[in-house]
Amino acid sequence: MGLKALSTQTAGLIVVIVILAGVAAYGWARSPATVTVTNIVERTAAAATITAERIVTVTQAGAASPLSGLKVALIMPIDPSDLSWNYAANESLAKLQRLYGFKLDVYTNLFDGTKAEPVAVRLAREGYDVIVLQGIQYMEMAQKIAPQYSNTLLVCVDCFQIGAPNVYNIWMTLEEGAFVLGIAAGLLTKSNVIGLIGGGRVPSIWAGHEAFKAGVLLVNPNARFLEYYAPLSWADVAGARKAAEDMIARGADIIFSSGDGIDVGVSLAAGEKKVWFTTVYADIPRIKPMDTLLGSIVFNWDIVYSKALRDKVTGEWRYGFLTATMASGIVKVSLGPQVPDDVKRKALEYQNMILMGLIKIYFDVDPAKKTFKCFDDPNLPECKPTAAKITFK
Repeated sequence: MGLKALSTQTAGLIVVIVILAGVAAYGWARSPATVTVTNIVERTAAAATITAERIVTVTQAGAASPLSGLKVALIMPIDPSDLSWNYAANESLAKLQRLYGFKLDVYTNLFDGTKAEPVAVRLAREGYDVIVLQGIQYMEMAQKIAPQYSNTLLVCVDCFQIGAPNVYNIWMTLEEGAFVLGIAAGLLTKSNVIGLIGGGRVPSIWAGHEAFKAGVLLVNPNARFLEYYAPLSWADVAGARKAAEDMIARGADIIFSSGDGIDVGVSLAAGEKKVWFTTVYADIPRIKPMDTLLGSIVFNWDIVYSKALRDKVTGEWRYGFLTATMASGIVKVSLGPQVPDDVKRKALEYQNMILMGLIKIYFDVDPAKKTFKCFDDPNLPECKPTAAKITFK
């Protein structure tokens, strides 16, 4: 793939990124509040039972945040027990609600756009200002209903389709963090067999897998990969666990996992068999450190959500598009507690080089389709052993 060896000289520059995301910025936060959390069950017109967590805030006397008048809803494919995609989203918006004082309702276990649409439509009709749709499975639904509710901002996370002006896309890039974890995995593996398990073959997850392979191969060209994508089933804990167990039985001593319930299944199998594993989205080394946890790709959702909410208030939300990268301060790698110090140093050295702009990870794009060429046709010769392209300065 044209990957060239990187100099072993340690980068001497410490990069400090200051993100003025407004999470605690003057003028956006409000005075302390009393927060009451209650669980409610609602029934939709389609007779589907939806469990929602409604957070009701009573604000103390003092200056109100410009965001305090917003009505915000979060729709997620599963519940926050995954300690991943859904957990991180729920925790972040709850934190911002406490800071800013807006009304927040959370709806879980709405796996796809078909299930989520009746809820999203009802919320829009009720005058919700912002509806956060946590996942690419809601992308087509967002574009479908958005024109009918032009005053509601639909924040579509891990989405990229441009259409209705009130759909605000958040594009999540896994490739930089996955590359760094790949460096660590390539140095740690003893069997040279590494597994990758994804909850659905969508562009962002696919790019993460390919970049992880590139990181592994850069430091360990003898490694080979076993790969499995669940059929767009991010909630399939049992399926992910079985896939991980099968890979471990075939010699894999590291499993790269790409989020949601997939992380749960992989962590169960890896913990039982004592092999290294990774997670995505939440800082699991901090939240729940485990001996065989290689590391997590961590997303700072506070920056993502607060930007969209502020854009709604300031009127700058039309055709909103935010890309989550390391340079933006949204993405970083957090390594597990038992990863050897020399491996940590090497992996974080590469992370610093990405931050400094010395490493660029990219994919060939079909100019006509404007899609990743190897995502559409993985059997092209240039897509093996990885579609990720790495350049060094």
